Amino acid sequence: MERECAELLPSVCAVLADSKESVPDDTCLEKLLDWFRELTGKVPGLSLLQQNPCLTDLISSVHKLSDPDPSILSFISRLAGLLAASEDAFYCLEQQSILTELFGNRELTETDATVRCGWIHGLLSMLQHWPAMKFILKHELIAVILKLQRDSSLFVASAANQLLAHILTFPKHQEASPGSMYSEWTERVKEIARHVEDSLESGIPQHVQQSLKLVTLALGNCQPVVMEILWQKVGGPMESLLEKDPTNMAQRLMELLLTASRTPLFNSADSKIVTVMSLMLCSLTPTLAIPLASGILKLENCPESLRIKAQKVVLHPMDCILNTTDQQPQNAGLLDEFVCKESVIEDQLSRKASCISLLCLSLSHAGELADVPSVSVELTSGSLFNSVLAVLQLCIGVAVPTTPAYICRHLIGCVRVQRFAVDTLGSLSKQTGSTDFVEQVFNILLEYLINPDTESSVLKKVMQAILQWFSHHSDLPRVWHSLNQDLFPVLKKRLCDVRWEVRDSALEFLTQLTLNFQGKTEFPPILLSSGILKLLLDLLSDSESYVRASAVTALGQTAYITNNNEENLNSESGTSVQEDVASRLVDILAQDTEGFPRRAVVKVFADWLKQRSRLTIQNFEESAASVLKYGSNDLDWEVKIHSLEMAEVYINQTLSKSVSACPYAVVQSTNSKNETLTESLQKLFNLKIFEVLLAGLYDCDRPVAQKACTILISLKQVILEDREALNLKGLTWAPDILSKCFSKHSKMAVCGGTNSSLQAGGDLVEILSILDLETMQQALERSSDYIENSPRSLLQDILAATETTEDNAIDCY
Repeated sequence: MERECAELLPSVCAVLADSKESVPDDTCLEKLLDWFRELTGKVPGLSLLQQNPCLTDLISSVHKLSDPDPSILSFISRLAGLLAASEDAFYCLEQQSILTELFGNRELTETDATVRCGWIHGLLSMLQHWPAMKFILKHELIAVILKLQRDSSLFVASAANQLLAHILTFPKHQEASPGSMYSEWTERVKEIARHVEDSLESGIPQHVQQSLKLVTLALGNCQPVVMEILWQKVGGPMESLLEKDPTNMAQRLMELLLTASRTPLFNSADSKIVTVMSLMLCSLTPTLAIPLASGILKLENCPESLRIKAQKVVLHPMDCILNTTDQQPQNAGLLDEFVCKESVIEDQLSRKASCISLLCLSLSHAGELADVPSVSVELTSGSLFNSVLAVLQLCIGVAVPTTPAYICRHLIGCVRVQRFAVDTLGSLSKQTGSTDFVEQVFNILLEYLINPDTESSVLKKVMQAILQWFSHHSDLPRVWHSLNQDLFPVLKKRLCDVRWEVRDSALEFLTQLTLNFQGKTEFPPILLSSGILKLLLDLLSDSESYVRASAVTALGQTAYITNNNEENLNSESGTSVQEDVASRLVDILAQDTEGFPRRAVVKVFADWLKQRSRLTIQNFEESAASVLKYGSNDLDWEVKIHSLEMAEVYINQTLSKSVSACPYAVVQSTNSKNETLTESLQKLFNLKIFEVLLAGLYDCDRPVAQKACTILISLKQVILEDREALNLKGLTWAPDILSKCFSKHSKMAVCGGTNSSLQAGGDLVEILSILDLETMQQALERSSDYIENSPRSLLQDILAATETTEDNAIDCY
């Protein structure tokens, strides 16, 4: 604890203990608890009590008040629990009877809900060791907690549930219990299980919900013996709930069953989990049954019969759509039998709102089946692909339903269904048997790309789906033929779309396509002959800044597959494609009024710099230096960050010629390498890297200063390794750079008035030491409001609030 906080704490405790003082608001008390929670994580609770006896005085005095404020009493209970989480502090407080008077006092559980909540949370925090469990058992608090689990306040009942779950799972992460404690604890587990059984049979919705939630919380972490005890009491009532009214408790029952299925209970025939799950799949409405079925399909060691039933539940709505179209092959139904009632599905599909919701639900979970390795072999048939294709065809009007006709009316132009269907189709690209459907998939996706009425968000997803299918089937010649003859001509039109969102999505798609396939021999010729590069250059002047930024990024990738032998796009200048692009990008950085394109330019140049061997740009160093100059002086802080990242790449590459693990690790060097390191630093000076770093160090934007400081510290570590061997005294430019930086940013005070020594010829190491970068880094890591949010400020605020009187209060009127 800081000295200032230790000095303020007694006064704060006195204020909290004084019933005549105004009570701090709940936010202050919560922040105070957070601080104590942080302290107890670093310092043992006993040490805190010994160093700050005012805490013990506060706890013991508040609960003795005749009419304490509920908020303060709740705070005290939670504070005592936090401190007593340490076994030594527990014994210290118990010897003074503080814990008995506070938590053994059942009257507190019958007062304000705030007090009841605090009492429960205090016990929950304290229950970290067997002495605390012994305390609970000794004072027979289990019965009190069970009563609070049925409290009318949802907050109290939920807190009691958490405490009961902690009691049920307590021994799992603890050492062996002392003496007969374990057997006594087991009896209390049985008492809790009987309480759960009574609650489930009570028919009172709140009690049933809380008990189902309790068992769900406990099953995931408790011992096998506890699982058996709980499930013996839960199994029967749970089946009764399903028979009576499964809908109201469906969510809690699903969570419980899925949690139980991940425990040893799942493989036990006596647990009947599989039977109950099968019953739920049949009895729940489709909108509730499909999420349960999806959870079942993700289970390991799931019985095949249950898995097949779950698949049929997920795919039933899709099967209905497939059977309504005239496009499906003969006898190509998706399912041979149904789990849910056909009449229920048909009823939901007959109404537009429920039809769309049900189809979206089915499609989203059908897409997940592709990621489940143990899905039944039945799904590898073409019916699943055909059903998704049928949905997309109905939505765009290229398929006509035979009967009923309302399906077409519901789906035609439905953007929501289109999004889910396209996502599902994309995920099916890795499914077994997908190769047979490549042509059909590309045909329907191209239909969406060509259709002028396709919504922009759907178009974006269509492009993503095409990319997925391309990635998994790029070995097929017909894929490249489709790219050349079908996709690129349509893409060129979309790059000229009146909607900027579409132009932006098309550029992002092209960027990803180029990034993924620039190494394929088939791709560069197709791209270079498509005429798209000319459009990309035109889009650098787009009216929308997002589009200009995406065009910059796309050109950054296409530059790797162009070369100087390429036909010039700019016949007047006679420059190569790469040189023309580089020149245009520098102009954008210097002239564009929006931040997004400028950020993209610096990021592209940083990437080019990392892979400069792949480029054939003449005078690349000159262009990169211009980018570094403009970027480091930009008004946008993200542009400056990317400029610093670019400077870091320069440092890395330059020092790599003189150190083995550039730029942050140095090995023992020979004399020739020492000279090379000196020359490397001189080269960094020529590139004006140090000016960029020092300017960034004193930038008004904290992230920029942090980045510059981190780079300088790393550079300093490299130099210090061989300081004596390096000829740094010859680097007379160091003081000049620093003087320029301080003159520009008015920061001479930071150097402590050492300018005269620098003029006398201080070297680079001196300058880096004078800057005290490590201290600056610590200061920069603090948030801008760290003083206001510090514990000291909190304690001062609490004291200041109590000193406000009528004489010094502000008159708001």
